Amino acid sequence: MGMMKTLAKVAIGYAAARGVDRMSKGGGLQGLFGGGAQVKGSHPMTKAGSQMSSALQGGASQATQPLQGMLDRMRASGLDLGALMGGAGAAPAGAGSKRGLLSSMPSGTAAGPGGGMAGMMAAAGGAAATAGGQGVGALLDQFNTQETAPEMEKGAGLMLRAMIQAAKADGEIDKDEKAKIMELVGDDADPADVAFVREQLEAPVDVAGLARDTPPAQRVPVYSASLMTIRVDTDAEAQYLDALAKALDLDEPTVNALHVQQGVHPLYT
Repeated sequence: MGMMKTLAKVAIGYAAARGVDRMSKGGGLQGLFGGGAQVKGSHPMTKAGSQMSSALQGGASQATQPLQGMLDRMRASGLDLGALMGGAGAAPAGAGSKRGLLSSMPSGTAAGPGGGMAGMMAAAGGAAATAGGQGVGALLDQFNTQETAPEMEKGAGLMLRAMIQAAKADGEIDKDEKAKIMELVGDDADPADVAFVREQLEAPVDVAGLARDTPPAQRVPVYSASLMTIRVDTDAEAQYLDALAKALDLDEPTVNALHVQQGVHPLYT
Protein backbone atom coordinates (compact mmCIF):
# COMPACT_ATOMS: atom_id res chain seq x y z
CA MET A 1 0.00 0.00 0.00
CA GLY A 2 2.87 2.38 0.73
CA MET A 3 3.82 4.63 3.61
CA MET A 4 2.01 7.64 2.14
CA LYS A 5 -1.31 5.84 2.13
CA THR A 6 -0.72 4.52 5.65
CA LEU A 7 0.02 8.06 6.79
CA ALA A 8 -3.15 9.34 5.13
CA LYS A 9 -5.32 6.77 6.91
CA VAL A 10 -3.85 7.51 10.33
CA ALA A 11 -3.97 11.28 9.76
CA ILE A 12 -7.61 11.23 8.65
CA GLY A 13 -8.50 9.13 11.69
CA TYR A 14 -6.83 11.56 14.08
CA ALA A 15 -8.33 14.58 12.32
CA ALA A 16 -11.82 13.11 12.56
CA ALA A 17 -11.33 12.12 16.21
CA ARG A 18 -10.14 15.62 17.01
CA GLY A 19 -13.19 17.19 15.40
CA VAL A 20 -15.59 14.84 17.16
CA ASP A 21 -13.79 15.39 20.46
CA ARG A 22 -14.19 19.16 20.26
CA MET A 23 -17.69 19.34 18.83
CA SER A 24 -18.99 16.91 21.44
CA LYS A 25 -17.92 19.37 24.15
CA GLY A 26 -20.05 22.16 22.69
CA GLY A 27 -19.24 25.78 23.37
CA GLY A 28 -19.73 27.13 19.85
CA LEU A 29 -16.77 28.16 17.77
CA GLN A 30 -14.81 29.04 20.89
CA GLY A 31 -15.07 25.40 21.88
CA LEU A 32 -13.34 24.38 18.66
CA PHE A 33 -10.12 26.03 19.81
CA GLY A 34 -8.38 23.23 21.64
CA GLY A 35 -5.39 23.10 23.90
CA GLY A 36 -4.67 25.50 26.72
CA ALA A 37 -1.35 24.26 28.08
CA GLN A 38 1.35 26.78 27.20
CA VAL A 39 5.05 27.54 27.59
CA LYS A 40 6.57 30.89 28.51
CA GLY A 41 8.16 32.31 25.38
CA SER A 42 11.16 34.57 24.92
CA HIS A 43 10.84 35.79 21.33
CA PRO A 44 10.05 39.54 21.11
CA MET A 45 7.11 38.87 18.78
CA THR A 46 5.55 36.14 20.90
CA LYS A 47 3.48 38.31 23.22
CA ALA A 48 2.02 40.46 20.43
CA GLY A 49 1.21 37.40 18.35
CA SER A 50 -0.41 35.63 21.30
CA GLN A 51 -2.60 38.66 22.03
CA MET A 52 -3.70 38.82 18.39
CA SER A 53 -4.57 35.10 18.41
CA SER A 54 -6.63 35.54 21.58
CA ALA A 55 -8.52 38.41 19.98
CA LEU A 56 -9.29 36.29 16.92
CA GLN A 57 -10.52 33.43 19.10
CA GLY A 58 -12.63 35.79 21.19
CA GLY A 59 -14.22 37.15 18.03
CA ALA A 60 -15.01 33.63 16.92
CA SER A 61 -17.22 33.15 19.98
CA GLN A 62 -19.47 35.92 18.65
CA ALA A 63 -20.29 33.89 15.53
CA THR A 64 -21.77 30.66 16.86
CA GLN A 65 -24.85 30.53 14.63
CA PRO A 66 -23.07 29.16 11.52
CA LEU A 67 -21.47 26.45 13.64
CA GLN A 68 -24.78 25.57 15.25
CA GLY A 69 -26.34 25.26 11.84
CA MET A 70 -23.55 22.94 10.72
CA LEU A 71 -23.96 20.77 13.82
CA ASP A 72 -27.73 20.63 13.30
CA ARG A 73 -27.23 19.46 9.70
CA MET A 74 -24.75 16.81 10.85
CA ARG A 75 -27.20 15.50 13.44
CA ALA A 76 -30.06 15.58 10.92
CA SER A 77 -27.97 13.42 8.59
CA GLY A 78 -27.63 10.80 11.33
CA LEU A 79 -24.24 11.66 12.83
CA ASP A 80 -24.47 10.95 16.56
CA LEU A 81 -21.57 12.72 18.25
CA GLY A 82 -22.37 11.03 21.54
CA ALA A 83 -22.16 7.58 19.96
CA LEU A 84 -18.92 8.43 18.19
CA MET A 85 -17.38 9.39 21.52
CA GLY A 86 -18.53 6.15 23.09
CA GLY A 87 -21.73 7.36 24.73
CA ALA A 88 -22.13 7.27 28.46
CA GLY A 89 -19.70 4.39 28.78
CA ALA A 90 -16.68 6.20 27.39
CA ALA A 91 -14.13 7.62 29.78
CA PRO A 92 -14.22 11.41 29.70
CA ALA A 93 -11.26 13.10 28.08
CA GLY A 94 -11.18 16.42 29.84
CA ALA A 95 -8.30 18.76 30.57
CA GLY A 96 -5.34 16.88 31.96
CA SER A 97 -6.58 13.49 30.79
CA LYS A 98 -3.88 11.06 29.69
CA ARG A 99 -6.26 9.24 27.39
CA GLY A 100 -5.36 9.89 23.78
CA LEU A 101 -7.77 11.18 21.17
CA LEU A 102 -8.22 7.70 19.72
CA SER A 103 -8.38 5.98 23.12
CA SER A 104 -11.76 7.54 23.80
CA MET A 105 -13.24 6.04 20.65
CA PRO A 106 -14.84 2.59 20.91
CA SER A 107 -13.90 0.02 18.30
CA GLY A 108 -16.02 -0.22 15.19
CA THR A 109 -17.27 -3.70 16.08
CA ALA A 110 -18.14 -2.76 19.64
CA ALA A 111 -19.89 0.45 18.71
CA GLY A 112 -21.94 -0.93 15.88
CA PRO A 113 -22.05 0.24 12.25
CA GLY A 114 -22.61 3.90 13.05
CA GLY A 115 -20.15 4.46 15.89
CA GLY A 116 -16.57 4.05 16.96
CA MET A 117 -13.74 4.08 14.46
CA ALA A 118 -16.00 3.08 11.58
CA GLY A 119 -18.37 5.93 12.32
CA MET A 120 -15.49 8.35 12.76
CA MET A 121 -14.05 7.48 9.36
CA ALA A 122 -17.51 7.75 7.84
CA ALA A 123 -17.84 11.21 9.36
CA ALA A 124 -14.51 12.18 7.83
CA GLY A 125 -15.70 10.84 4.50
CA GLY A 126 -18.88 12.88 4.74
CA ALA A 127 -16.89 16.02 5.48
CA ALA A 128 -14.64 15.36 2.51
CA ALA A 129 -17.63 14.80 0.26
CA THR A 130 -19.19 18.05 1.41
CA ALA A 131 -15.99 19.99 0.93
CA GLY A 132 -14.72 18.57 -2.32
CA GLY A 133 -16.98 15.86 -3.63
CA GLN A 134 -14.71 13.03 -2.53
CA GLY A 135 -15.05 10.47 0.22
CA VAL A 136 -12.21 8.99 2.26
CA GLY A 137 -11.81 6.12 -0.18
CA ALA A 138 -11.26 8.48 -3.09
CA LEU A 139 -8.80 10.53 -1.07
CA LEU A 140 -6.81 7.46 -0.10
CA ASP A 141 -6.77 6.17 -3.68
CA GLN A 142 -4.70 9.22 -4.59
CA PHE A 143 -1.79 7.77 -2.61
CA ASN A 144 -0.46 5.17 -5.05
CA THR A 145 2.82 3.56 -4.02
CA GLN A 146 3.98 3.16 -7.62
CA GLU A 147 3.60 6.88 -8.22
CA THR A 148 5.12 8.01 -4.92
CA ALA A 149 8.69 9.27 -4.97
CA PRO A 150 11.05 7.64 -2.46
CA GLU A 151 11.62 10.96 -0.68
CA MET A 152 7.85 11.30 -0.16
CA GLU A 153 7.71 7.84 1.35
CA LYS A 154 10.55 8.81 3.70
CA GLY A 155 8.73 12.01 4.62
CA ALA A 156 5.58 10.04 5.38
CA GLY A 157 7.58 7.82 7.70
CA LEU A 158 8.90 10.86 9.56
CA MET A 159 5.38 12.23 10.00
CA LEU A 160 4.14 8.89 11.34
CA ARG A 161 7.02 8.88 13.80
CA ALA A 162 6.07 12.40 14.87
CA MET A 163 2.43 11.44 15.39
CA ILE A 164 3.24 8.37 17.45
CA GLN A 165 5.83 10.23 19.56
CA ALA A 166 3.27 12.94 20.34
CA ALA A 167 0.79 10.28 21.45
CA LYS A 168 3.41 9.26 24.04
CA ALA A 169 4.03 12.81 25.28
CA ASP A 170 2.15 12.19 28.55
CA GLY A 171 4.05 8.97 29.16
CA GLU A 172 3.72 5.47 27.79
CA ILE A 173 1.07 5.22 25.07
CA ASP A 174 -1.92 3.26 26.37
CA LYS A 175 -3.04 -0.03 24.86
CA ASP A 176 -6.31 1.43 23.56
CA GLU A 177 -4.46 4.12 21.60
CA LYS A 178 -2.13 1.48 20.15
CA ALA A 179 -5.08 -0.67 19.13
CA LYS A 180 -6.87 2.23 17.46
CA ILE A 181 -3.74 3.24 15.53
CA MET A 182 -3.34 -0.29 14.22
CA GLU A 183 -7.05 -0.34 13.36
CA LEU A 184 -6.52 2.78 11.26
CA VAL A 185 -3.48 1.24 9.55
CA GLY A 186 -5.74 -1.63 8.50
CA ASP A 187 -5.28 -5.14 7.24
CA ASP A 188 -4.51 -3.98 3.71
CA ALA A 189 -1.26 -2.24 4.69
CA ASP A 190 2.05 -3.62 3.51
CA PRO A 191 3.71 -5.89 6.08
CA ALA A 192 6.71 -3.54 6.11
CA ASP A 193 4.44 -0.59 6.95
CA VAL A 194 2.72 -2.55 9.72
CA ALA A 195 6.10 -3.54 11.16
CA PHE A 196 7.28 0.08 11.01
CA VAL A 197 4.23 1.35 12.90
CA ARG A 198 4.48 -1.40 15.52
CA GLU A 199 8.18 -0.61 16.00
CA GLN A 200 7.44 3.07 16.49
CA LEU A 201 4.68 2.29 19.00
CA GLU A 202 7.22 0.44 21.16
CA ALA A 203 10.15 2.84 20.65
CA PRO A 204 10.95 5.50 23.28
CA VAL A 205 10.29 9.16 22.56
CA ASP A 206 13.38 10.56 20.82
CA VAL A 207 12.86 14.20 19.88
CA ALA A 208 16.53 14.73 19.04
CA GLY A 209 16.61 11.68 16.77
CA LEU A 210 13.43 12.68 14.97
CA ALA A 211 14.73 16.20 14.41
CA ARG A 212 18.10 14.90 13.24
CA ASP A 213 16.43 12.74 10.59
CA THR A 214 14.13 15.54 9.41
CA PRO A 215 15.39 17.63 6.45
CA PRO A 216 14.70 21.39 6.55
CA ALA A 217 11.83 21.17 4.05
CA GLN A 218 10.01 18.66 6.30
CA ARG A 219 10.31 20.51 9.61
CA VAL A 220 6.91 22.20 9.50
CA PRO A 221 5.00 19.09 8.32
CA VAL A 222 6.68 16.96 11.00
CA TYR A 223 5.81 19.43 13.75
CA SER A 224 2.25 19.76 12.44
CA ALA A 225 1.89 15.96 12.42
CA SER A 226 2.76 15.85 16.13
CA LEU A 227 0.42 18.73 16.89
CA MET A 228 -2.63 17.16 15.25
CA THR A 229 -2.25 14.03 17.38
CA ILE A 230 -2.74 15.58 20.82
CA ARG A 231 -5.03 18.01 22.63
CA VAL A 232 -2.17 20.08 24.15
CA ASP A 233 -4.05 20.31 27.44
CA THR A 234 -1.28 19.05 29.72
CA ASP A 235 2.12 20.48 30.64
CA ALA A 236 3.81 17.31 29.39
CA GLU A 237 2.32 17.75 25.92
CA ALA A 238 3.25 21.45 25.82
CA GLN A 239 6.81 20.65 26.92
CA TYR A 240 7.09 17.93 24.27
CA LEU A 241 6.05 20.36 21.55
CA ASP A 242 8.43 23.00 22.89
CA ALA A 243 11.31 20.50 22.77
CA LEU A 244 10.33 19.40 19.26
CA ALA A 245 10.07 22.99 18.00
CA LYS A 246 13.50 23.84 19.39
CA ALA A 247 15.04 20.66 17.97
CA LEU A 248 13.53 21.45 14.55
CA ASP A 249 14.75 25.07 14.80
CA LEU A 250 11.23 26.51 14.47
CA ASP A 251 10.87 29.94 16.07
CA GLU A 252 8.05 30.85 18.46
CA PRO A 253 5.96 33.00 16.06
CA THR A 254 6.04 30.21 13.46
CA VAL A 255 4.97 27.62 16.03
CA ASN A 256 2.16 29.80 17.36
CA ALA A 257 0.91 30.39 13.81
CA LEU A 258 0.85 26.62 13.20
CA HIS A 259 -1.20 26.15 16.36
CA VAL A 260 -3.77 28.76 15.35
CA GLN A 261 -4.02 27.21 11.87
CA GLN A 262 -4.92 23.89 13.52
CA GLY A 263 -7.42 25.49 15.88
CA VAL A 264 -5.22 25.18 18.96
CA HIS A 265 -4.26 27.89 21.43
CA PRO A 266 -0.74 29.27 20.78
CA LEU A 267 1.98 27.25 22.47
CA TYR A 268 4.04 30.25 23.56
CA THR A 269 2.72 33.08 25.68
